[in-house]
Amino acid sequence: MSGRPIKAASTRRRAVSRGKGIFCLEIGEWFGTLKRKHTVEPVLEFLKQSPLGVRFIHRDVATRGELGFYLRKWTQARHANYPILYLAFHGRPGEILLADECGRTGPVTVADLSPFLSGNCHRRIIHFGACSVLNLRSRKVREYVHDWNALAMTGYACEVDWVMSSVFDALFLAVLQDNPFTRAGVLAVAKRMKTIASTLNRELGFRVVVDE
Repeated sequence: MSGRPIKAASTRRRAVSRGKGIFCLEIGEWFGTLKRKHTVEPVLEFLKQSPLGVRFIHRDVATRGELGFYLRKWTQARHANYPILYLAFHGRPGEILLADECGRTGPVTVADLSPFLSGNCHRRIIHFGACSVLNLRSRKVREYVHDWNALAMTGYACEVDWVMSSVFDALFLAVLQDNPFTRAGVLAVAKRMKTIASTLNRELGFRVVVDE
């Protein structure tokens, strides 16, 4: 008796999520070893195989050059159906960590992303799945959101556990699918996350920053 409503809801969710694909760029080596593969890709596969049917593109990134290459790809019109940029990296306040062309690890600041993203992120969301990147003043983060013409920037203001933050990322990316990509829709997502995952929300220092 309940099969039809469930199927109908599933169909509706798939329809809602068609234009909300995820473009994920992830550090190639999380813990400095080639012998073990740590990756958030199973999180994306879970969302794809779920009733949400979320499409995704996933690429490993090892250097600043590769990061810039894929950011340019993301902003192209042909990837407009992937409006969520999910950056899964090690991080520090205002920075993600990557190697240069000589293999030396160093910071890539949020400001360093501006040449690729400035003015190119209309109705798009940038999510930093990384420690402490959004441990910045709200005014500064809003400046980036405004300059990039983005809908919102999201991420964590605290040091985060890899597993716990990945679980939270999955919840957040799922909740995004059921809300319109508007300022009000994003604020509704932020409120929803505080309700369904209040402890993790607080412990991870999760932030959602929109343009004013």
